[in-house]
Amino acid sequence: MRLEESIEVAADREAVWDHVSAPERYDAFMAGISWDPVSGEPTTGPRARFNIAIEVGSIDLGGCVEFVEWDPPHELAWTSITGIDQRGRWILRDLGDRTGVTWRISYQVPGGVLALLASQLSRPVIRRDMRRSLSALKEIVEAGPA
Repeated sequence: MRLEESIEVAADREAVWDHVSAPERYDAFMAGISWDPVSGEPTTGPRARFNIAIEVGSIDLGGCVEFVEWDPPHELAWTSITGIDQRGRWILRDLGDRTGVTWRISYQVPGGVLALLASQLSRPVIRRDMRRSLSALKEIVEAGPA
């Protein structure tokens, strides 16, 4: 299953990058996903690792992910190391006085027909949370430093 959502933020790429490249800030804007650093592993940059949990109804999907691409202030990507097979990517595009923000997630629930059904049922929940997260990110970044 692959999902993609985008939004424009009235701020430069560096301001947006400060938030999307710092999982310790994700709790402030991400809906339905929690990120916890893996003890003893880097928490920023390539090879940073986090335990994530994606809330879909009463089920938490997730596992350990690692940042595998890191191109400030343009793009970062992660992939799963353990748990559900998933990948994610933040892409920031300079639009002059605005920044185009794209967030992509792809995931595969293991199993047969029931897994396919579970993936289909989780899609609208995850899409809703992605939209909420992008809206919250926009609000936080546009408000500027606290």
